[in-house]
Amino acid sequence: MTVMKHTNASDMKNDNAPERAVALMNEYLDVLQRVEQAPDSPVNTFLTAKQRRELRRDAKRLRKRQVEPRYKNLHNAEELAGIYERAVQREEIREQGQKDLQRISMELKRIREEKDPDVEKAIGMLFNDAARSAEEHGPGSEAAQRYRHLQFIRWFGQEANAHRREQRAPVPRRVPPARDPSIQARLELSAASILDSPPPGEAVIAIPPEGSDSGRERVFLRIGLGDASWIGSFEIGHMSVGMVSMMPDDKHLFVSAKGAGYIIDLKSRTLVEQIGTDIAAVTGDAAGTLFLVDHNGMSLELFGKAGRLWKTDTISSGGFREISLEDTSIAGEARQASGWTAFSVELTTGEVRFEDRV
Repeated sequence: MTVMKHTNASDMKNDNAPERAVALMNEYLDVLQRVEQAPDSPVNTFLTAKQRRELRRDAKRLRKRQVEPRYKNLHNAEELAGIYERAVQREEIREQGQKDLQRISMELKRIREEKDPDVEKAIGMLFNDAARSAEEHGPGSEAAQRYRHLQFIRWFGQEANAHRREQRAPVPRRVPPARDPSIQARLELSAASILDSPPPGEAVIAIPPEGSDSGRERVFLRIGLGDASWIGSFEIGHMSVGMVSMMPDDKHLFVSAKGAGYIIDLKSRTLVEQIGTDIAAVTGDAAGTLFLVDHNGMSLELFGKAGRLWKTDTISSGGFREISLEDTSIAGEARQASGWTAFSVELTTGEVRFEDRV
């Protein structure tokens, strides 16, 4: 006679549990990486499904030139459409990521609740291997990023447990909508529009102050949005370029009023310096660390995080083209008596080199 032993489901051991736990941890890491690498956008708010639909529609209308950007000093139609599209893509990736992380967390929780020592041992080995790999490959490596994510998972689990013990609100799972939340703030402070005249009762800041200017015409600009906005009356220059931009130090605004260049203290809204009346163009790098000013198509001036870096002597007889900001230099072509000549300027020193000169 064979005696059958009854076994409860809770007594059974899942031999695949350690492998499954490690697989779930790796899947969690992949989702975190995908979410972290989602497209960034200055639209620094969480977007509902309705808002995403509206942004897609607005992006299409911008590309078809059916509408125009309100603040043209910040973005043209193509750039703004791209910003909207990246914001939508970012939210969709992160929304799906949140669902995936919740699913993985629930399954991993069920496995660990079995308190199988082999599971904890496998997870511990995963951490140890990740730490060794991060040390081997160094900071900034993919291995270091993976180990950082593992540390986040451990921290998040500890925080969630603490909140459950203290019966507080659940730990928020959402990540910030933009890698650099200051981007939106910078745009809000530098958004600008031209006014025919200032609204009655609103204060107007004269730049330069009345009585110290040359008597040229002025233009009224509203700078900033909401409570951060203010109106300036700027004496115009001799060119057509009108724009407002945050400078790389995040402490000053640059204003070109039809070619008249002004550096404005952001906090006090006072004039720091005038840099001529012949601003022909301005450009900057994507990171916002460099700001290049073209003076009348004849000389260049560069600003960085620490302020002015250099200003060249006259290096063109009247025009630049194909200007690009490289890692260590600025490259382009300058008009010469013999035609267009390629040149470069060292970022650190301002030294100018032409392709046909030593």
